Amino acid sequence: MHQKIFLIFTGDTAALRKNDFFSGEIEFDFISLENYSIIRKLKIIFNIIKRYNYDELIICGVNELTSWLCAFISPYYKNSTVVESSYHEATVTGLKGFLKKIFFKRISVTYASGVSQEKLTRLLKFKGKVIVTKGVGIFNIIKQPQFKPSVIVKDFIYVGRLSPEKNLVFLIEVFNKLKNINLHIIGYGPQEGLLKKIAKDNTFFYGAVENKKLPEMYQRCNVFILPSAKEPWGLVVEEALNNGLPVIVSNKVGCAEEIIEEDHNGLIFEFNSFTSLLGTITKMSDIAYYNNLKLNVSKLNFNLIADYQVNCYL
Repeated sequence: MHQKIFLIFTGDTAALRKNDFFSGEIEFDFISLENYSIIRKLKIIFNIIKRYNYDELIICGVNELTSWLCAFISPYYKNSTVVESSYHEATVTGLKGFLKKIFFKRISVTYASGVSQEKLTRLLKFKGKVIVTKGVGIFNIIKQPQFKPSVIVKDFIYVGRLSPEKNLVFLIEVFNKLKNINLHIIGYGPQEGLLKKIAKDNTFFYGAVENKKLPEMYQRCNVFILPSAKEPWGLVVEEALNNGLPVIVSNKVGCAEEIIEEDHNGLIFEFNSFTSLLGTITKMSDIAYYNNLKLNVSKLNFNLIADYQVNCYL
């Protein structure tokens, strides 16, 4: 089944992505409004919605003026939205919560990424249809690595921005107390200098790494770890699983309830709890336990996962 789509890139927010975050050809019609003034954006979007005969308008982002325009000039029954924020970090009370509830009254269908995002729609009193997509998009999927048992678990890897919401100061402080276990950090951001200053010799920094080279970096290591304080989803978790790594994530990571099956493909620790994180690292370091998780991860089929996401929209 195929659907014809037209995409409007509003450029209202500048996503902090590397230039090679997406690779491939764009095979759909689109318009980019990135460098336009807000007034001109609103005029163009208004004219497009009034001119086009469409079946569904998928509105992404409740915090943008362009999204509100779309929600109120397009008929309610044609309006849908994507919910990628989770109940962990999204505001549902006060003025912001009130405005979000008004916005959702103009929406008939929500595409919620997972369990944590579906919970957010309930907290916002959404009464329409909720479709759980089990993901936030399709990354550059590779062939799942074949299972090869490991003999030791000593190399943990983090991939992402080096910024406060990722909780990396806490992560490094934990690894500073561990012997014979290494932490490999890939990424860049405002905390890079601070993190390098407090890290001991068992933490290694690699800076920005091209996406096409990331599989090699992942597969040099044993476990992926994401300690975030705020993480609406965490596509990098799926990327790590696709590279054959069991994962450890904090309970604030938005995909944890949807993607992580404890004692099957990973572990979830209590945010900012030294004891909880140390416990998961210790448990993951047991070679028999680890190899069982690694075997389970090797059986994941990300092409089926991608097809499921696409079919949710079709």
